[in-house]
Amino acid sequence: MDFDRLQTFLRVVQYGSFQQVAAREYRSQRAVSKQMTQLEHELQVTLFQRGHNRISLTPQGRLFWASAQDIVNNYTAALTELREFDAPTKRLLRVGYFSAFEQPLLLRALYALKKRWSDSQFVVRQGSNEHLTQQVLDGSLDLTLSISYGRPAVAAATKLQATSIYHNQMVMGVSRLNPLSKLAQIPQQALTTLPILYYSPESSTFLLESFLASAPFIQDYEQIRRVTSAEQMHLLVSLNQAVAFYPAGLISAKHDEQVAYLPIEGDNLQDYDIVALTQPGQQPPLLKALMQQFSQTKL
Repeated sequence: MDFDRLQTFLRVVQYGSFQQVAAREYRSQRAVSKQMTQLEHELQVTLFQRGHNRISLTPQGRLFWASAQDIVNNYTAALTELREFDAPTKRLLRVGYFSAFEQPLLLRALYALKKRWSDSQFVVRQGSNEHLTQQVLDGSLDLTLSISYGRPAVAAATKLQATSIYHNQMVMGVSRLNPLSKLAQIPQQALTTLPILYYSPESSTFLLESFLASAPFIQDYEQIRRVTSAEQMHLLVSLNQAVAFYPAGLISAKHDEQVAYLPIEGDNLQDYDIVALTQPGQQPPLLKALMQQFSQTKL
């Protein structure tokens, strides 16, 4: 697929006009329109509804929009990674994490290694558990963080080693505008009718299955919805439009004036572990040092 076409597609969606994109890029409107027609022919779908002065995305176009953003972002990230390493180094570590909540664990450990070995270089990727696990399996990542919650982080048949680096309890975030926030624990029955959110940067069934396994009292799968950013999730919870799963210990709960974080009443399935997934066997020195650093890092 032509990368320039994808970038043009994203700009057309952003500005809602072939003419505006053409003017900004000093091209003809016809050239921009031709690129989009070629992209539609390549995909064999109609991406745009073309009006007299305005265009809009079709349902297929909206679906492809998210995929196109991922493709362009991943390609750009890969180029950035390649250009960062102008000189060979023996101290290179490639690591992944699946949500913003695990970022402090990873940051503190990597920062300590960088202080110890200033010539160390890190490739850091964020993605879904499925993608990151596969990248450790195929050797393109040395380690990724995952979560064991309601179900193991990886299936028993998967040839990866899972080492717990952090243990705590999952809690529910409830707006302080909601009377439930005054309780010491949130009743299970109260969760059967509320929209429940979880955060994942990529489309993934892993976290959804984990949350369902940990909350068998929830019968309506449509009740649990994914949001693509932690900020969006927190905004919706703060405004009392939903409740959400949060990992205790990995959030700044003490001074949150909008959201209360409550354990689920009478439930013993809410313990979680952040685990480091690695290939079994001999590990390079920098990876061993990172695992040791995880064991010493305190939040």
